Amino acid sequence: MSNYGGQPLDANPFADPSNPFQQSNASAFSLESVGRATPTGGAANIGAYVADHDRRAQELEQKQRELEARERQLQEREAEVEQLKPNWPPFIPFLVHRIELVPADQQKSAKLTYTYWLSLVLALVLNFVVSLLHLFVGGSVGGLISSAVFLVFITIFSFVLWYYPIYTGWRRLNKRGAAILFYMFFIFFAFHIIFCLYMAIGVGAGGSGGLYSTIVLMIDKHWVAGIFGIITSIFWIFQLVGGLVIFRLIWNFKNGSSEINFANAKAEFHGLGTLFKLFRATSG
Repeated sequence: MSNYGGQPLDANPFADPSNPFQQSNASAFSLESVGRATPTGGAANIGAYVADHDRRAQELEQKQRELEARERQLQEREAEVEQLKPNWPPFIPFLVHRIELVPADQQKSAKLTYTYWLSLVLALVLNFVVSLLHLFVGGSVGGLISSAVFLVFITIFSFVLWYYPIYTGWRRLNKRGAAILFYMFFIFFAFHIIFCLYMAIGVGAGGSGGLYSTIVLMIDKHWVAGIFGIITSIFWIFQLVGGLVIFRLIWNFKNGSSEINFANAKAEFHGLGTLFKLFRATSG
């Protein structure tokens, strides 16, 4: 068969080496190549990203815990500062007096002692009322003045000399200074018990509205003053008996404590003397 352009007419035109369709194209996209492709570095990059993410999350959690701990510490400090703010007496606070600052096992005794002291103030008020009523029915002015002095000074001295020392001593348990405060309480509270005995007897001219004054008022049929005298006498008897109970209660606690003893109190007293001498030396 004749040929055209040097090629047989029945020849395969695609068999020509110059046919572009017979040559491979390296840049051509092939679906088969997708299935056969092997990723390089993909899994490693994902693992590194996950590890970095976990590390950052742990750091954030750690910082969050640190912030929460600092916030709790700040709240605790604010609560401590609030607790140490003066709150007594209520009308002009200049002392710290919170029973919750006393160790839990001694809070009951602290509440009992504070209630006892409040009842002493009430007894002094009633005693003054009895002396005032007694004056109106022939009592002495000296008795009224004495009862007024008792009302003012016994209230102050009892708080300063025996109630607040034992309250502070409870607060300072297991700390330096507790022993001398306990012994200070024992000394001045003993004088308080003697005073309550005197007031319960009730010598009218001595500013007491106790039993003797009350009996005199009732015999003379001064009923109003006599009734107040009976109430006052009951309060003074309560002060006497209750004082003995509280003294015994705190004395037993002292005997069971290794820190509250006379040797420690003596050492603390000498320490106070040394500080006083140093203060005088520096101020001079």
